[in-house]
Amino acid sequence: MITRDEAERIREELLRVLAEDAHNTQRLLERLDSITRESGVGAYSALLLILTHLAFDETDARRHWEAVLANRQKLSAALGRDSGIRVALLDYFMNINRRLVQPTLIDLEMLDSGERDELVDPLTGLAGDRAFRSAVQTELRRAKRYDQRVALVLFDLDDFARVNETFGELVGDRVLREAAILLSNNSRDIDLAARPGEDELAVLLPETGRNGALLVAERFRGELEAFFATRESNGRSIDLTISGGVACYPDDATSPERLLERGAQALYMAKASGKNAIQLHQAERRRYLRFDLEPGRFEVEVLAPRERGGGKPRNLSRNGILFVSPEPIEVGDEIEIRLVETDSTDDRELRVRGWVVRLEELPEPEPVQDAEESFGEALEDRYEIGVAFDLDRVPGSNALLDFLEKIQGRSVES
Repeated sequence: MITRDEAERIREELLRVLAEDAHNTQRLLERLDSITRESGVGAYSALLLILTHLAFDETDARRHWEAVLANRQKLSAALGRDSGIRVALLDYFMNINRRLVQPTLIDLEMLDSGERDELVDPLTGLAGDRAFRSAVQTELRRAKRYDQRVALVLFDLDDFARVNETFGELVGDRVLREAAILLSNNSRDIDLAARPGEDELAVLLPETGRNGALLVAERFRGELEAFFATRESNGRSIDLTISGGVACYPDDATSPERLLERGAQALYMAKASGKNAIQLHQAERRRYLRFDLEPGRFEVEVLAPRERGGGKPRNLSRNGILFVSPEPIEVGDEIEIRLVETDSTDDRELRVRGWVVRLEELPEPEPVQDAEESFGEALEDRYEIGVAFDLDRVPGSNALLDFLEKIQGRSVES
């Protein structure tokens, strides 16, 4: 039989599940089953103990929950509207099971307003700080058990106090709601978007590594900047931007507290770098995303200033590309290249313009027995060329992010 202490251990998770999933019967049962597996505490019996003060073993508790949900369907059909969990639970234990005589039934909607506000932010509808921290703890426990990655991004609206001072708090509240909508639109169903503080937003990304999280954060940052560049109040542009810090389990931390701390440190670095930036938490303080591309997976075709044949890319970032070529291209030359995935069935390619910022002649390879093979290697890897992208032209930052997401195999579409 479950104890009160055991139930309290997972109380916040259970109440958050009710807040999110009370209207989806199957999802509610699946989430309760998941909490039971992850925590080792019977979620059905814990939830009934919290809501009704009645103690059951887990088998009986699950049977009662299934009966409560079935009773909800009957009551809803009779009333012509959804009766809700609270009414169905009360009716079941008073009139069907008859275990409650003088009920002290509690559910999420009967909590005091302060506790509700900690779970759901009333202004934006996002998760509050308490729910966000609870979710971080839950996801890290799941990630440890199934050897998965979890990432989080902490955001801070740049100079948000200026918005309130210049346009007033009503406009400030509208701005927060619009920023929350943009964040939700960049999140999947399994992600959790939150507002943990006054001018702070956050997103928790299960089953996501550092690069995937940075892609999501960069897309959100860019969309928010573009959106508020066109928003006005009393004829004045709002011009709001946002900064963010990314941290990932297990790369940056293995505990919830340390992971949140690492995200906050990365956010501080983003703000210190001049704002309107996303910062990964890592020792080298790299503020951009770089992929070391798999050998042979992609090819580079030089289209301008004149066709120069092909080359092999070494790495790709949101700022530029490094590739090897049999021919030199002078530093300062404007260049157009086509990056294409070899043996791809869905025509993955990227066309970009930029300027050559690096030209280095590579050392000749060691001689080998086969003269033709030696000549081929020397010809193929003669020069290393670095190109900085001009993102104001083709393809634009969004198209580049789309391409990076595809080669990472992670979409931010919900």
